[in-house]
Amino acid sequence: MAILFIAIVFSSLSAKAQDVRFSQPFSVPLKFNPAIMGANNDLRAIVNYRNQWANIDDGYQTYSFTFLYPIFVDGGKLDIGLGAVNDKCGAFNNMDIALAVGYKLQIAESHYLSASISGGYVQKGLDAASLTFDDQYITGSFDDGNPTSETILNEQISYPDFAAGILWYYNPSGKMNAYFGVSAFHLYQANKSFTDQEVEEAIRYSYQIGVKMISEGGIDVSPNINISSQGGAEEIASGLYINYNFNEMMKVTVGGWYRKNNAVAFIVGFEHKNFTIGYSYDLGTSDMYKAISGLMTHEVSLAFKLDQAKKTKVNPSPFSSF
Repeated sequence: MAILFIAIVFSSLSAKAQDVRFSQPFSVPLKFNPAIMGANNDLRAIVNYRNQWANIDDGYQTYSFTFLYPIFVDGGKLDIGLGAVNDKCGAFNNMDIALAVGYKLQIAESHYLSASISGGYVQKGLDAASLTFDDQYITGSFDDGNPTSETILNEQISYPDFAAGILWYYNPSGKMNAYFGVSAFHLYQANKSFTDQEVEEAIRYSYQIGVKMISEGGIDVSPNINISSQGGAEEIASGLYINYNFNEMMKVTVGGWYRKNNAVAFIVGFEHKNFTIGYSYDLGTSDMYKAISGLMTHEVSLAFKLDQAKKTKVNPSPFSSF
């Protein structure tokens, strides 16, 4: 547990964001930009599991579930999304459940605008009985029965949470798609402290931009950039996906993300008709990884999808599945 605490301290000093990072951000779209639903034409159910620093007291374990349902209407598309994320680290546990609603509108030939809002509920838990404090060590020996002067007023707190996003994307029948999006999370700045201190949830702003270049040989190349800022910290991540399409129903994806001063994530994925599976591995580049050996991060995503646009002339999404 002590090694995990040291890792958390290093992370807090070097990290450029406070929310959970996902190396496969498109598999958790409601936490990336809820307006991405506008570019989705499928009924889609996605599960994602991330295990960060797994070899140190189980590290961070994050589970997520996302359900997307598009409803095509005259002149546009209504999107419904449901997302749940459970993040656990040692004595701390965070559960986040949100419902998102969005609408996509065609604003010009091959140009689309999508906007979405999300409202949810956050519950944070702290297992105080598993914590240890300095004043419980007497003459160098620890006894969990020793009293402590530390005060924890609440072992569980909860509050509402809101997010919003907007996305423009260009999706013609030609050889290139493009998108630009802006999203904001924790618009309601609740007090997230377990003590009598006032600690507001910092708003996270995220900016996304990317293109997809489509070749006649079945190879698609998609460079992406994501910039996030939260609580005065900033993260810049650049990504690249390469798809090889065997046919309309099957493709293989390789790629990755480089998070400045933090890590490089390598991704491999496979899609066949109604199913996709993705795996990623993070290779750390920060000072924390130099100070603590053996830190590993794995992430797996599974998705099931059903095309809801069979009777409409809609081009494929410009986004990766991972």
